[in-house]
Amino acid sequence: MGKEKGLIEWFSEFSEESIAFTKPELIIKLVSTINPRGWPHITLISCNQAKNKNQVIWGQFTEGLSKKYVEKNPKQGIFWMTTEMPFKILQAKVKLNYTKTEGEDMEFFNKLNIMRYNAYISVWKVFYNDVVVVSPIRKLSLLGVIKGILLDMIGKGATKTKLSEKRLNVTGYKLFKGPLNAKFISYIDPEDGYPIIIPCIQLQAADHNRLIFPLTVLKEDLEKIPTNSKIAVFGMNTDLVSQLVNGTFIGFKKFRAIKFGIVEIEEIYNSCPPLVGKIYPEIETRPKVTNFHL
Repeated sequence: MGKEKGLIEWFSEFSEESIAFTKPELIIKLVSTINPRGWPHITLISCNQAKNKNQVIWGQFTEGLSKKYVEKNPKQGIFWMTTEMPFKILQAKVKLNYTKTEGEDMEFFNKLNIMRYNAYISVWKVFYNDVVVVSPIRKLSLLGVIKGILLDMIGKGATKTKLSEKRLNVTGYKLFKGPLNAKFISYIDPEDGYPIIIPCIQLQAADHNRLIFPLTVLKEDLEKIPTNSKIAVFGMNTDLVSQLVNGTFIGFKKFRAIKFGIVEIEEIYNSCPPLVGKIYPEIETRPKVTNFHL
């Protein structure tokens, strides 16, 4: 794919360096799928790596929405990021080809340290994905992250909504308010319909109903997000507590002379135990019937 000014150049296959980059266990590994409404959905899947220059494999050890979504829509965005500074990232677009419930790759995943000592769960299905495009390995600017935190401190107060409800719960608000918690944005590329995942550590919660981010890191990548598109924002901390926000990216606006991207929160999905599932809007339930009358 051609390289535009300020944007990364995508390649048709992994390099040997990129394949090696995906192998370590202790890095962040994310998969973005597409739900039936056409919205992106981000999942942390640690058993996830490039098998060769044309194939990415990842393993399933729990039930989850991403596994259902990818069976119906094979287009995915894959993402890897180191956990030590300087942060390095690698992105890919892949397409599901087939799955297997046995074989050497399943055995390999189950022998990884993150799985081998777990007596309760194991990888029981492997997803084989063909590479569409892959990015080069890039470094995130530490100065950009710090600058983003400072701009958040200056301008965040002016970006608050006037809504009385609180969509983010206490846990979610802490996750997305934390200046150094890991946060990632996924949107659907209108050019080919594949999800893309972009790290956005500088993103923060303006309040319980809105997320905002300045353009201090990966500016050109973030500016590609289409205005009024549905996006996913995944937040996690060092204890692996995580939540996923779905909402509308309403574009960039200036507050206190600072340009912020604005995400209006519409749905929230709790993606970590003990209760996995949608937590906002609350699912309406009918009260239990205890009295019966003819």
